Amino acid sequence: MSRGRTPVKDTYSTHDVARICCVTPTTVIRWIEDGLIPAFKTVGGHRRVRREDLERVCQERGIPFTVPTGDEVGRLLVIDDEPVVLDLVRDVLKDLSHQFDVEVARDAFDAGRLVATFRPQLIFLDLMMPGVDGFEVCARLKRDASTMHTEIIAITGYYTEANMERILAAGASACLKKPLDVTEVRRRVVEAFHLRDEPRIEPAPDPRENSKVLLVTQNADFRAKVKEELERATPPLEIKTAQTGADALLVAQAAPPRYVILSMTVPDLKSTDVIAKLAAGPGNPQIIAVHDAPTDEIRMAARAAGARMCLPTAAVAGSVRELLGV
Repeated sequence: MSRGRTPVKDTYSTHDVARICCVTPTTVIRWIEDGLIPAFKTVGGHRRVRREDLERVCQERGIPFTVPTGDEVGRLLVIDDEPVVLDLVRDVLKDLSHQFDVEVARDAFDAGRLVATFRPQLIFLDLMMPGVDGFEVCARLKRDASTMHTEIIAITGYYTEANMERILAAGASACLKKPLDVTEVRRRVVEAFHLRDEPRIEPAPDPRENSKVLLVTQNADFRAKVKEELERATPPLEIKTAQTGADALLVAQAAPPRYVILSMTVPDLKSTDVIAKLAAGPGNPQIIAVHDAPTDEIRMAARAAGARMCLPTAAVAGSVRELLGV
């Protein structure tokens, strides 16, 4: 991410200060309220920090007094090797009326490099990914003067009270369980970046009019697991199935679905063509593409065609209701 010279400004907003100091706006507000950095309020009630005060604080903390190019862009780093986590976080950010730059680190080397070069304001940190001790990473960041105020939210599939207490003691602001809850992730981001705007929420369809899920796959085991999970939804969902692309389009035409779960390996039609046609159909369905081993190229193609996300087949079974929000 490129950076330009510090703009010639007399005062800086809390978002400006947050970007410069690699913290969230909420942390800046806490600094101001605790008297750690002088500030004043405009007639409209907005906090402002004078340039000379900000330069002094940066010098005291060893922070380069430069700001990233762009306007009001939050920087968020995901340290996790599961694509489903990155897709979920990006999905949450997409629905917020605020711009974000997101980077992902899948190993210890990437994590160290991106913390230094990307200078994230908020980090989602998996505690137990291969080759990375999340507890030690958190403690190390909190010991470093240049990153000690960076907000860290731990995430783990091995949630215990002991792990939660240990990571909070290391300096994390929260510890979230996997599979991640979309509402909780959104709340944490909104609070961290002190966002006043609400998420863009599409009008909810009347469940009595459209509660259909179209499941397109030839994997009988996957189909059975997904159906079993969706049958426990409240209100109940009407589940339609198809085993080919042509059948999927016919079913969708006859009974437009609200949700589509589609295998990228369906025969007889290119899966991206099927996704594009379903996305352009009536009802504006939410589409989740699945693949046994999706590459970055496959994920990009699925999203470009109209899928909300593209996830590994194994990651979807067991978390379908959370992904669809039903």
